[in-house]
Amino acid sequence: MKNDEYREVPFTLAAALTLWAGLVAAGTQAGVFLRLPAETCLALAAFATLFAASVVLVDARVRGWLATRGAASAWTAALGTAVLLVAGGVGLSGGRGIEIAAAPWAPLLLFVLPVSVAAAVAAARAAWRWSAACPGNALEVAGD
Repeated sequence: MKNDEYREVPFTLAAALTLWAGLVAAGTQAGVFLRLPAETCLALAAFATLFAASVVLVDARVRGWLATRGAASAWTAALGTAVLLVAGGVGLSGGRGIEIAAAPWAPLLLFVLPVSVAAAVAAARAAWRWSAACPGNALEVAGD
C-alpha cells in the first residue's frame, strides 16, 4: 500500500480512541460499571480486548499504518503492560479483594488492556514479518 492510503487512519484511530476513552471515563464516573456484576465487566473487557486485537489483524490499513510506526507499537504495549502490573501490585498489596467495576480498575480493564494487547499484536506481527523477511536475523533454537 502507498503512504497516501494511510492518510485517514490516524484520524480514525484518534477519533475512535478518544470516544472510547471518554465513554469508559464517563461510565466509571457515573458508576455504571458498579451496577454491573463483576462477570459482566470482565466479559466486556474480554470483548473490548478481542475487538481491538481483531481490528489490528483484520484491517489492512490499520495494520499497515501501525507497521510503519514499528517501535512505537512495542513501547505502547510495554507501557500498558507496566501500568497494568503496577496497578495490580498496588491493588493486591492491601490484602483485600479488588472491586473490578470501581475506578481505577474499570478504565484499566476496558481501555488500557485492550489498547495494550492491540499494540502488542501489531508489534509481534511486525517482528514476525521482519524475521521472515530477513532469515539471517531469526533466533536459533538449540538443536537446530
